[in-house]
Amino acid sequence: MTPRMSPSITPRIDGHLDLAYLALQGVDLESSSTDRGRFGVNFPALQQGQVRLACATLFTQLGSEDPWGYPVNDDGTQAARAARLQLRIYQGLEARGVVRIVRNRSDLAEWSSGPLRIVLLMEGADPIQSPQDAAWWFEQGVRMVGLTWALGSRWAGGNGADGPLTSAGRDLVQAFDAIGILHDASHLSRNAFDGLMQTTERCVVASHSNSATLTGDLPRHLTDSQLKSIAQRNGVAGLNLCGAFLAQGRPATLADAVAHVLHVRSIAGPHAIAMGSDFDGGFTPLECPIGIQRPEEWPSLDAALTAAGLSEPELAGFQCANWLRVLRSALPA
Repeated sequence: MTPRMSPSITPRIDGHLDLAYLALQGVDLESSSTDRGRFGVNFPALQQGQVRLACATLFTQLGSEDPWGYPVNDDGTQAARAARLQLRIYQGLEARGVVRIVRNRSDLAEWSSGPLRIVLLMEGADPIQSPQDAAWWFEQGVRMVGLTWALGSRWAGGNGADGPLTSAGRDLVQAFDAIGILHDASHLSRNAFDGLMQTTERCVVASHSNSATLTGDLPRHLTDSQLKSIAQRNGVAGLNLCGAFLAQGRPATLADAVAHVLHVRSIAGPHAIAMGSDFDGGFTPLECPIGIQRPEEWPSLDAALTAAGLSEPELAGFQCANWLRVLRSALPA
């Protein structure tokens, strides 16, 4: 009798999940809900989809009165309070053994087993009140920062509020370089992106941005020139699964997600493709591509990418190896 072989398990990395933001909305991240009409992300769903490491955000929103928001003209006090509230959520989950915060390279050892590993990603840097304050956030575990969300910050223009990298923003970028914080270019305006690339020589990623060539040149996404610049810095561009970021004027499909991955590969090379799903980051599973609306459905995308011509090493790069390369290079020893 031939022994029955166990199916292979492919551990995955998702470069952008708004977990604390979801918790602040009342989502029970430890539930096993499968309600596609509201939220799709929870720890059991991630486990089932073999997502074993994720970049988990501290998301703050300019002008919002929600717990993650802060007022216009805030000096950083309210933004910092909103970010610390989310930081405590992650610290509480870690204290209970539900997640493990990745602080250095050694925390990546055996990353595919045990509790979900999370890299703390600050999405919008207004909680950092000065370049000197960046060191405190680093001590708390923040290892990646995007200078702004869509609406801009005192550090940089955003994709919804055009503007440059400010003088203070250049100082903050240099502070990040000095202490070892990775740069996330998602949500930067085109002007601010150029300023970031001129100010730092270090690795830059776009945790959750797609191809502007395929999305009508929306400033939310990356031009081919930007993709090449990120690849030259040994970075990655994480595929965002918001349907509106994959197709215009119709429901997105699995084929649209594949098209974006193939385009990034053709422009920036296979070492630049990765996932940054942004699952439930302001949209529901029903607004994701048909065929991959929840973490459990990642294998469908794997199969489609393989059918489209990705080799086994290229698929492994997309699933986890490219993010691992970036993190092993960026994290402190």
